[in-house]
Amino acid sequence: MLEEAGATARRLERLTTIYTTPGFIDERIHLFAAFDLVVKAESQRREPDEFMELRSLPLSQVLGMIRDGELVDGKTAVAVLFFAGFHLKL
Repeated sequence: MLEEAGATARRLERLTTIYTTPGFIDERIHLFAAFDLVVKAESQRREPDEFMELRSLPLSQVLGMIRDGELVDGKTAVAVLFFAGFHLKL
């Protein structure tokens, strides 16, 4: 997280584990929610071909982006939907 986003989290909570491409490979990824972030932008160390924009958005807006097809990255969508559907209710 520090390398990609220039931030650290004081607290991480496991959300779930998913298969990235079931039926093709057995790769799994573990999804976490990060809380109490500390931004250290000078610590970003992205590769030259990595382009991303970091923004802080309300959960309702991110859910709308998933609904409207604006946020289409599968692992990100699963993490957000899992958090909104299950984690917030625990």
